[in-house]
Amino acid sequence: MRLLALGVDHRSAPTGLREALAMEGERQREALGSLRGVAVGCECVILSTCNRVELYVAADEGVVLPEVEELGRWLAEFHGVDAGVLAGHLVAHHDEAVVGHLFRVAASLESLVLGEGQILGQVRDAYRVAVECGACGPIWHGVFQRALRVGKLVREQTGLGAGRLSVASVAVELARDVFDRFDDKTVLVIGVGKMGELALRHLKALGPGRVLVTNRGFERAMESAERHGGEAVPFERLDEALGEADLVVSTTASDEPVVGWERYSRLQRTVRRGRLALILDLAVPRDFDPRVGDLDQVLLYNVDDLRGQVERNARQRRSQVDPAMELVEREVAAAIVELRHQRQAGVLLRQLGDYGDAIAERELERFLAACPDLTEAQRRAAERLVHRLKNQFLHHPRQAVRTAAEGDGVRLGGQPHPLLAAVRHLFGLGEPEGRPGHPG
Repeated sequence: MRLLALGVDHRSAPTGLREALAMEGERQREALGSLRGVAVGCECVILSTCNRVELYVAADEGVVLPEVEELGRWLAEFHGVDAGVLAGHLVAHHDEAVVGHLFRVAASLESLVLGEGQILGQVRDAYRVAVECGACGPIWHGVFQRALRVGKLVREQTGLGAGRLSVASVAVELARDVFDRFDDKTVLVIGVGKMGELALRHLKALGPGRVLVTNRGFERAMESAERHGGEAVPFERLDEALGEADLVVSTTASDEPVVGWERYSRLQRTVRRGRLALILDLAVPRDFDPRVGDLDQVLLYNVDDLRGQVERNARQRRSQVDPAMELVEREVAAAIVELRHQRQAGVLLRQLGDYGDAIAERELERFLAACPDLTEAQRRAAERLVHRLKNQFLHHPRQAVRTAAEGDGVRLGGQPHPLLAAVRHLFGLGEPEGRPGHPG
């Protein structure tokens, strides 16, 4: 049994190259079909995200695993990328190291943003597509299913994924702490630059009753509002929008404050009649006069307040790396044991099959030689009888071997199940040859 993972990630390759290698939807399915033409008889999975593109290839006994150079050439040719350039960025993992790498990827320990939550779903999707395309077999079934369990365990048992790591997402989490519901709330976003667009994407998860979008350039406000299901408001009607908004997210690039203390104080006293307002000033320099936060029923947070929370969240995640790594390492060790037991059981099952075939063929030849006058139909009936007897005789030993390989190695401290040795002894089968350093 041989395993290989080959590809590029955010550390080994620039963004442009990763984008050139990306595969989604039908392109991913097409790639799997093409890859299996190179990795003949192998199990294949392709993981493609914005930060990594990786080929996972497994070969069972008797199947030749392609060389790294061959897979690298295929990847370059499939995407029309210069093979020489790509080769300098490819990273390969072999055999047991593949399992450790995949488990760390699923646990987001290899992600650009430590603890990010998307990667687990992306690993699940890659595995699902491979299964649907018939590219997955018993090796990757076991490894990927276990990787998904590990990723989930890390999120459940450590704080690695806790806390948001962008100012916009922290702002939205803060809004959740202030308001208990949003279906009756009006949200106003001032400015539709990069930060404003990011805020609108995060705000959508709150399910607010109304989303107002305003910008000095009204055309951009309309385009942004249409993308995010909001209502565009002319910048000249900002006071009207501020009077309606329960939550304000301001992200302009103005050199001077957009809303002064007197302006908002008047709105809060007259139009808003003292209703609670949460203002998230993400602009640098600030859009709101800091004194606005001193008004009754007004909560004002600026970007420095939120960055402090981002850094605290980041420190919390970093503190959970060691516990997460310990959990992953335990699961990797268990998975390696399981792979070895699967390989040992697979070899023994093939030995049993060969043993039964040899006896069946030998005895069938003797019987047919002793009965030369049998008709063709009688000869075929004799062949079927012999092979049915062989399969019935080996059914229970085969089932026992399969059962012994399913997790008992972990329970037995990594040692082979004694039943495997017993079956070899009872049937007079030799010991299989193993290769150090490989799962098999």
